[in-house]
Amino acid sequence: MRSSQITFYQSQAPVRNEGEAGVMGLELDPGFARNGRLYICYSYWKEGIQRENNRRNRLSSFTLSGNRLTDEKILLDDMLGWWNHNGCRVVWGPDGKLYVSMGDAGDAPSNVPGEFGFAAKAQSLKLLAGKIFRINPDGSIPPDNPFYQQTTGAARAIWSLGHRNPQGLAFQPGTGLLWSTEHGPNTRDELNIIYRGKNYGWPRCSGTQPWGTVLEVAADNMTFNCTGEDLRQSYQPALREYAGGDEPTVAPSNLAFYTGQAFPQWQGSLFFVTLKTGRLYRLELQNTRILGEEILIDGQYGRLRDLAIGPDGFIYLSTDQGQILRLRPASL
Repeated sequence: MRSSQITFYQSQAPVRNEGEAGVMGLELDPGFARNGRLYICYSYWKEGIQRENNRRNRLSSFTLSGNRLTDEKILLDDMLGWWNHNGCRVVWGPDGKLYVSMGDAGDAPSNVPGEFGFAAKAQSLKLLAGKIFRINPDGSIPPDNPFYQQTTGAARAIWSLGHRNPQGLAFQPGTGLLWSTEHGPNTRDELNIIYRGKNYGWPRCSGTQPWGTVLEVAADNMTFNCTGEDLRQSYQPALREYAGGDEPTVAPSNLAFYTGQAFPQWQGSLFFVTLKTGRLYRLELQNTRILGEEILIDGQYGRLRDLAIGPDGFIYLSTDQGQILRLRPASL
C-alpha cells in the first residue's frame, strides 16, 4: 500500500463543517468524461444561520471546470441534519436514478408539527431523516417510488425508512440489488440489502432482530420492541450484524463490489471499511448469500473512511488521517 497526494477542488457551496457533518457523498455522472458532472451530498446551515435547529443536508449536482466546482443545482434539499448521523452517501443506480442515504439526524427535533423528534424521525413518512431516497438526476421524483401517492413534496422521494445512520451504498453487479452499511447504537452494526418500500426498524428494531421480539441490551441501555402490526409486512431485518470483539461496535463506512481485473479471485466480492476498528472486510457472495468473510486490514492505518475500485483494478482506501492507501497484488 502506498499513499498519494489528494487534489482539493474549490466550490462556493456553504458547507457545514462540524462533528460528523461536512462533504460526505460524491458520485460521478456516467457521462462525467464528457460533461464533467458530479453529485455531492453535503451539510449546510439553513438560511446561513448557525443555530441548533438550522442543521440541514442537501444533494446537489455540480460541473467540474478546471479545479473549481461550478453550476450547482440543488436536487434534494432541507434534509434534517445534526452534528452526527447525517448519512449522506449517494450512488447512481442501474435504473438511471440517484439514491442517497440520510441518517436519523441524532437528537435533532422534528421540523414538522405533530411528528416526533429524536430517533423516532426515522419512522415518519413526513420527515427527511432516517431514510434512503430515490430521485431522477434532474431532481424530479419518480412517480413509481413506493410512497409517492401517500406523501407530498420531497417526502415522495423516500425509497426505504427506519434507518439510523447508513454510511455506505453500492449496487451489486448481476443482481442490481442495493446494499448498505449502517451504524447501530453501541452494538449490532448492520449490513443491509435495501428493498423498495421496506422499513428497517430503527429505533424499534436493531440488527438482525426478528419481528415480534423484544430485545434488551445493556450495552445500549435500550429495549428494542420490534413488534406491532404496522411492522409485520414492511419490516426488513439486517442481513448481517457486526460487533468488534473487544469493541462492541465496528462503525462501518462505505462499501464497494469488486469488478476489476487485478484480483481475479475476488470478482464479485463485497468490500467495506470501518471507522472504530479500522478494518477492511471482504465478503465472498453468491447472490445474496454470504459464503465467506475475511478481514484484510485490522487497525494498522487507523480509521478507514472510504474505498473505491480504480480503473487499474486496484483498491483505494481513504483514512481519517488524510491518507490514500492502495491495495495491489504482491506480484506487481
